[in-house]
Amino acid sequence: MGRLELIEIEGEAYDRGHQYGARAAVAIRRNVEAYLRLVQFHAGLDREATLQAAKAFGPILEARTPDLLLEMRGIADAAGCSLVEIVLINARSEIMSTVDECTALAAGPSVTSRGQVLLGQNWDWYTAVESEPVLLRIRQPEKPEIITLAEAGQVGKIGLNSAGLGVCLNFLSHADRGQGMPVHVILRQMLGCAHLGEAIHAACSVPRGGAANVLLAHAAGEILDLELTATHADFIYADDGWLVHTNHFESVQLRGGDAGLATSMSTVARAARARRLLAASPGDISLDTFHRILADHTYGNYAICRHAALGEPVLQQSATRASMVMDLGARTIYVAAGQPCQEEYRLVTFK
Repeated sequence: MGRLELIEIEGEAYDRGHQYGARAAVAIRRNVEAYLRLVQFHAGLDREATLQAAKAFGPILEARTPDLLLEMRGIADAAGCSLVEIVLINARSEIMSTVDECTALAAGPSVTSRGQVLLGQNWDWYTAVESEPVLLRIRQPEKPEIITLAEAGQVGKIGLNSAGLGVCLNFLSHADRGQGMPVHVILRQMLGCAHLGEAIHAACSVPRGGAANVLLAHAAGEILDLELTATHADFIYADDGWLVHTNHFESVQLRGGDAGLATSMSTVARAARARRLLAASPGDISLDTFHRILADHTYGNYAICRHAALGEPVLQQSATRASMVMDLGARTIYVAAGQPCQEEYRLVTFK
């Protein structure tokens, strides 16, 4: 895979979106078509039904995050898309409701080699989404600067802000579903927060469209995991100084409604593998430790570093599409476009 494009956007909401849409227009239009195909394959909705499902998110976006809806309008206008198509890209997780992505890990000052707070993950997703993700550097009034890895057209995903707050994402599936905020919009809201409590409130205080896991940390040293459904939330503390999360619920309160565990071939095994590898280096966990874990191939096509199973249907195939490791205290991000076993990590910093 090629080099991730760094897109810098700033100013008021519509202007930010217009700058973004102009820079990534081709990739955004490709993502729209890719998701129309994927939603039909995985959810059985044709084009019209898919766009109607996306349109249903409009009222809650207007009510809860009108600035980000305006940013999406700017993206749409500059990229030559409709607003509902941009909403589709941002609400793709809730509309598709599939579980097949991501291993995330965090380690704090008590277990890292230089007292760092490290946060990272592999983003695994369908190879039918051919456009590479983008890196967004976002400057907006009265909020921290954000660097986030996102699919072209999304307002946010995983990343770090200039206040030292970082977020990672694992997709989950749960019987508790609703018509609420898309998780990618929630992540952008969280990245606009200066401290941990504010970010947790941003995730827990809104109705959500489905289930997700957010592994978050702050440069001050705290690490916390939030497991979310449409109407409930639970949390896990990093009592041993580190945390790992994949694509199943760990919360005793929420695991009874887990709708993805029975269909996943890898989530429990990936979590067990990453936990063992982190626990093997107490007090000596480093950026290199994260890189080695994220490039691990134990369990083949279902490994932490995932390669497509070519025998599966094309629209079913998934692979590690990007890898990111963040040093929150140093405000640095290392990001690889593709599998970390093959691609070098690129350093990105705040100006």
